[in-house]
Amino acid sequence: MPTTPALPISGIIVGERHRRDLGDIAGLAKSIDEVGLLHPIAVTFDGHLIAGERRLRAVELLGWKTIPYTPIPINIDQIVRGEFAENTCRQDFTLSEAVAIKRTLEPLEKAAAKERQREGGRRGGEGSGKLPEASKGNAADKAARATGMARRTLEKAEAVVDAAEAEPEKYGPLLAAMDKTGRVNAPFKRLKVMQQAERIRAEPPPLPGRGPYRVGTIDIPWAYEPDGDADRAAHRGAWPYPTITIEQACALPVGSIMHDDSILWLWVTNFILARGLHLPVLRAWGFEPKTIVTWEKDSTSTGIWLTGQTEHVVMAARGKPLVTLTNQTTLLRGPVRDHSVKPREFYDLVESLCPAARYADLFSRYRHNDKWDCHGDEAPANPSNMPDTPAFLRRAAP
Repeated sequence: MPTTPALPISGIIVGERHRRDLGDIAGLAKSIDEVGLLHPIAVTFDGHLIAGERRLRAVELLGWKTIPYTPIPINIDQIVRGEFAENTCRQDFTLSEAVAIKRTLEPLEKAAAKERQREGGRRGGEGSGKLPEASKGNAADKAARATGMARRTLEKAEAVVDAAEAEPEKYGPLLAAMDKTGRVNAPFKRLKVMQQAERIRAEPPPLPGRGPYRVGTIDIPWAYEPDGDADRAAHRGAWPYPTITIEQACALPVGSIMHDDSILWLWVTNFILARGLHLPVLRAWGFEPKTIVTWEKDSTSTGIWLTGQTEHVVMAARGKPLVTLTNQTTLLRGPVRDHSVKPREFYDLVESLCPAARYADLFSRYRHNDKWDCHGDEAPANPSNMPDTPAFLRRAAP
């Protein structure tokens, strides 16, 4: 019975490999130590490893100086294919490893196709165009078949890899998630959202005060109308600023300064929310409510039925706006500040969730940063290039 030849391990050329995660080498070494090396590694005549890197690393761990091998006359194209065939039978490639194989095979396939065309031209003048069945097909398709994955799957995976290589701090976590789960759709979708958000943030900013804004917030001075004339009259004098009715709110031209694809955050009181009085207002502006964020305050205020310790903001949308959802929730915690001034945490939430070049804050009493255009007769002073406060945001004296 012929003996399998052995090769000094020190003379084996491993070269650039596409597998990066070799798995449990210690476990494989233990198995080889107990039952022996069942399959030799495959090496080219000039000493390049084709298949068996895990076995090679395992016997190195055991202190072997030589390893049984099978010499194979093979080219670099086959080395890549051999590595794939070897590892698909042992441990699945990560998606990024499959992308690395695709990047190696694709140019080889293109070069081979050109050579076949030249060969066909030499044989038949202008060439008959009839190629062997195995040589037909787009290079990207053939590279995908060689990795055992769908072409579209590899294209998505390569987009994630490209982004992570270009900006590892930003997109590296997407690559890690893709390789960990072995699934590409969620990381790829997240990548597209993040890239679209970057494009939106880089847009030329809207004209200050005129829009169109992709994101806006509005804190209407709602007319507080408890049930019963006596209650209404008693409460009317409690507010140090003028209020507007539902009809007046519907007539405000808020929609005219908002983008066709935009998000609007509308602050509402418990009274307004419980009666659904915000709904006709939003729809008059062209928006549909999507969800509600509740602000849990660190102090209480007077209420009609219960002592007030919460306030709500309705997130509404029109068109197809973009949101970058990560860990944001419907609960907002932040300290109470001056009258009607919303917490800084709210503005941080809006910026993290809704990308925009500029943000509009209507009936504002606070400027969060220089990304915000503040409007209203109680708003902080605007930059010198900001137009006067629009008439519909000015209020008469109470």
